[in-house]
Amino acid sequence: MSTQGKRDFRPKIHFTPPEGWTNDPNGLVKYDGKYHLFYQHNPKEAVWGPMHWGHAVSTDFVNWEHLPIALYPDEHGTIFSGSAVADVENVSGLGKDGKIPLIAFYTYHGEQQTQGIAYSLDGVNFTKYEGNPVIPNPGILDYRDPKMFWNPVHNCWSMVLAAAETCHFYKSKNLLDWEKTGEFGDRRIAAEGNHSHGIWECPDMVPMVYNGKTVWLLIGSMTIEKGKPIIGTQYFLGDFDGDKFINSMPFGYAERLDSGWDNYAGVTFNNVDEPLFIGWGTSWRYAADTPTGVYCGNMTLPRLLSLKDTPVGLRLASFPVELDSVFAKAEEKISGETFLLRVKGKGACKVTLRNSAGQYLCFGVDGENNLFLDRTNAGAKDFNEVFASECSVTKAKRFYDGEYTLDFVFDVSVSELFVDFGTRSMSMVCYPDVAFGEFLVEGDVGVQVFG
Repeated sequence: MSTQGKRDFRPKIHFTPPEGWTNDPNGLVKYDGKYHLFYQHNPKEAVWGPMHWGHAVSTDFVNWEHLPIALYPDEHGTIFSGSAVADVENVSGLGKDGKIPLIAFYTYHGEQQTQGIAYSLDGVNFTKYEGNPVIPNPGILDYRDPKMFWNPVHNCWSMVLAAAETCHFYKSKNLLDWEKTGEFGDRRIAAEGNHSHGIWECPDMVPMVYNGKTVWLLIGSMTIEKGKPIIGTQYFLGDFDGDKFINSMPFGYAERLDSGWDNYAGVTFNNVDEPLFIGWGTSWRYAADTPTGVYCGNMTLPRLLSLKDTPVGLRLASFPVELDSVFAKAEEKISGETFLLRVKGKGACKVTLRNSAGQYLCFGVDGENNLFLDRTNAGAKDFNEVFASECSVTKAKRFYDGEYTLDFVFDVSVSELFVDFGTRSMSMVCYPDVAFGEFLVEGDVGVQVFG
């Protein structure tokens, strides 16, 4: 039986809109001492619709202040995904009276997808740039999601933009006038066996430091397995020559950033010292049907990105930034709807969360050293035929053997699981009729509970 209308599934430490629909995080930036989260938003209904940019700010990534809608549709179209930068040097000339302009770059979805700009001098109220669109459509149907990043080679700003089965790179000295510099494409790489197939969405370029050297991270969300409608967020590691990304992953392969079903369209913050990532915490395959009532959609926990040397080479790790401060209190047992289970051991293990309705959620490490998460019997599932079918279980081979620590965060209806320094992670939603109140453990492991 569906739980629609019977229980409040709103998570407590994962971001959700007050009401209406949300999908991609947009415009992640630190500005005037606060972390700004903009997001794709339909304010009138809890289903996808005319896209606006919703807006919220936080100083700790847990408590969010909801602000007025930042960007509304206009004569050029609705407002699709993008990014934001603090123009500290005022190269755009949009700053006034010594105020640093916060500049939002976004896609107009009209007759064609084009790229537009809006700016703000207080971080709340935005003015559309009169020269929009700043990048016209070159004849590509899917041409969207501009992500800005600093270009240290040419000492200017660069943009990575999703362009159908490729991503395009642009550069600008003033954030207003843009010149195309290169492409990175899926077609060539897919022929060599790469996991990624189909349309790119929400690309991001991030410089990472490892052993004193810069490694460039390219993130992209797309269909990730040929012949199967599986979508997710992938990454490549490589170099950036100032004009385009150069892949250095073995055999051209991408890696999944998160092996769960519910982490998509994630990007990183601008104007921060370390790379911080947030993703949309559900899936296009069933998001519109989830039983969450007046709102629909949540974000993942903000994660710190780093590089780790593994037995198969250098890989990206992601781990929540506020985990230990949020879950500082040790408990003897599960005492609420939001908690952390920390599992330490080696070999196969299985942890099962149970509630009084007989529903259960399982996670652990199997006998083939795979991390797994199974929501098949964790709650409501009749709202969508896909949700409890092939989307019920996810697993991924661990990069490391031997001892491990599993960090499993559960927050009312959202779960995030991490192992091997965050080089493997899984994000999955589920909708239990009653809160989970106990857990059972199989295997030679120890479990700590934090509330």
